[in-house]
Amino acid sequence: MKNLIERYIAAVVGQLPENEREEVAKELRSNIYDMLSEQPSDAEIEQVLHSMGSPTKLAEQYRQNPQYLISPQVYDDYLRLLKLLVPIIGVITLIVGAVAGGIETFQQSGTVSSVLQVMIQTGIQSGVSGVMQTLVWTTIGFVIAERTGLLNHKKREEWKLEDLPSLTTEKQIPISDAVAEIVAVLVFNTFLILGALSVLPQVFSKTDHGFVNVSLFSDSFTRFLIPVLIIGTILTLIVSVLKLIDRRWSNRVCFWSIIDHTVSAVMWVLLLLHNNIFSQELVDLMKEQSWSSGDVLHYISTGDTASIRLFISLIIVVVAAIQIGMVIYYHSKRNLTQRFLKQSQV
Repeated sequence: MKNLIERYIAAVVGQLPENEREEVAKELRSNIYDMLSEQPSDAEIEQVLHSMGSPTKLAEQYRQNPQYLISPQVYDDYLRLLKLLVPIIGVITLIVGAVAGGIETFQQSGTVSSVLQVMIQTGIQSGVSGVMQTLVWTTIGFVIAERTGLLNHKKREEWKLEDLPSLTTEKQIPISDAVAEIVAVLVFNTFLILGALSVLPQVFSKTDHGFVNVSLFSDSFTRFLIPVLIIGTILTLIVSVLKLIDRRWSNRVCFWSIIDHTVSAVMWVLLLLHNNIFSQELVDLMKEQSWSSGDVLHYISTGDTASIRLFISLIIVVVAAIQIGMVIYYHSKRNLTQRFLKQSQV
């Protein structure tokens, strides 16, 4: 039953900021054992824990900075949702605003400097607006949901010892990691797709009439590139969302992570087998310049990119193998931890 006490303590401190957990756990553990006899029975332990009340209510008593607009019972859920939505919506609105402003200015025959200036300005404005709208409407949504009773299940006073979470020493997957993956894949792949479609300016060539936008990739390569980017984005989003839900290297998180790394690596290697990657306009532009034999742009100008593509493919395969190995390691470590905890409970 000692395990039941630790589960109760974990349920309480798990709702507190990390810098407060250790001190509260020591105090709470001391209080519980002070209420028990030297050799307490299982029934005595259960009675003491029941008398202490719901872990959620007890955690609120330990909070140094209680919140009241959003009740303590749902405040952690409120913060988790904000940590998820704010960076994602902020980045998406920033990209959409920058692209929309850049396209509008570019269509009006604006100069390169004016296009970039407008993209930065509108992007920042849209991003800030998106973040503020997210904060406001998420807060309003939680307030309305609480006032109308939609979140009453979070406030139930009755609780059972069986409701206590399982005791584990497994480290959670940080929310920041999953959010960073979502933001990175959306930003990188969005810009790459828009660039491949020539929606965004890519390479500029100076002529007598000013600057001319030169396509980076060939049309045939673009037809393969865009599906690869879309599939890769979907797979990464699936893995990241599962990480946010499970917060552990669960079976489904590990399964989809391996699928993501494997499929993405295979698609990029197959993509690099394409001989005609860069547009003819870019190749002609590179030929007009003088490059040293060791410069990557020299190989682009000559069209001899086989060795470079092979080298990049090898890097992709090695990185994917390392990532898959890490996933298997995390999964094995989690299984060993769970097996140890089960044995300790026997």
